Amino acid sequence: MRRSDGRVAIDAGRFTIEGLSRAGNETWFLLRELGLAFDIGRCPDLLVGLPRIFVTHAHLDHSLGIPFYFAQRNLLGLPCGMVYVPSGAAADFDALMTVHERLEGFRYEYRIEGLSPGAVVTLRGGLEVRTHAASHRIPSNAYEVVEIRRKLEPQYSGLTGAEIAQLRSGGKVVTREQEASLVFYTGDTDREILQTNEAIFRSAVLMIECSFTGPEDRQRAVKYRHIHIEDLYDFADRFENDLIVLTHFSLRDSASEIHARLSARCPATLRQRIRLALPEPFVRIG
Repeated sequence: MRRSDGRVAIDAGRFTIEGLSRAGNETWFLLRELGLAFDIGRCPDLLVGLPRIFVTHAHLDHSLGIPFYFAQRNLLGLPCGMVYVPSGAAADFDALMTVHERLEGFRYEYRIEGLSPGAVVTLRGGLEVRTHAASHRIPSNAYEVVEIRRKLEPQYSGLTGAEIAQLRSGGKVVTREQEASLVFYTGDTDREILQTNEAIFRSAVLMIECSFTGPEDRQRAVKYRHIHIEDLYDFADRFENDLIVLTHFSLRDSASEIHARLSARCPATLRQRIRLALPEPFVRIG
């Protein structure tokens, strides 16, 4: 889908990834079918109606819109939304809302919840969001959406519903849980997450930051704790993901420069699975 404002819409199979992401400017992604957003940027209107926003960290390009989100929901008479943030930043975000209340002379209805790595948020229909540690310069979370499915044990597959119900009433366990990782979103991070987190390689859809692509930016990536494209190439054989969406490109580079660099050097094992969070015609590499 072509958009004039730099937003992207990427088909990820069961859901569409809509959003905008440029380092230092603005990052947010809407996963409409899952009923959530990752990061909030400056809070575009698309996100105001969402009941849940998962913010990875407090840098303004990812979190500036939090007060506006709550203000708009109050103005529109919507039920109180929930913004999840890293536990180490929750008190400061709460204090920020208090400052805005004082500045505007208005008492907001808002909910901000801090999440630590390992925390789980239950959504709906067997969906849950699991919190992971990201490796960045300030407290940062990564998020994974997992679907919990119940599957009938093979030995009971030929039974009728009534027979299965009878087994259940007798205390038999006739189903087992299966987990499917739908999407893993890193937010801002560096290559350490690739070294320490196995889940990142197994999710059906991986959304991973890739701030730097130029050969001269390797040290900049290390200094500011971001990922360089060469970091991903170092792990190319580990990625089992069906789709890998690269986000958070530096504004120092044009979309055409980023696209050309990846088209020239991307390993064959990744080439068909990679999508760039850039406007068309730069989403797919050649």
